Amino acid sequence: MRFLILAAYVALSTFQAVVICSGLDAWIGIPDVAAVPVATLLGLVPGAGTIVAILAAGSAWGWPWFGSTALFCSLLALWVHVILHHAMPALSTPEGE
Repeated sequence: MRFLILAAYVALSTFQAVVICSGLDAWIGIPDVAAVPVATLLGLVPGAGTIVAILAAGSAWGWPWFGSTALFCSLLALWVHVILHHAMPALSTPEGE
């Protein structure tokens, strides 16, 4: 299961970085050489990268807002799942103790 979560995270983060790169090019005309590192860093940040990717998909690629929001919020949902399923049980004590 952890491998599937990691694979989904890498796939969505990579796609998110590609969308952000296109958005940076469309918005401010930044060359690809400079846009790729910025987009990669933004693509790895769960909250800010998601918002920028949603905006970039809508404006640079012409995606409908609902579709881009549904796709990129799934990455946030994956983060929430990992936190609640893996990190939170380690911080809490089992019931009955």
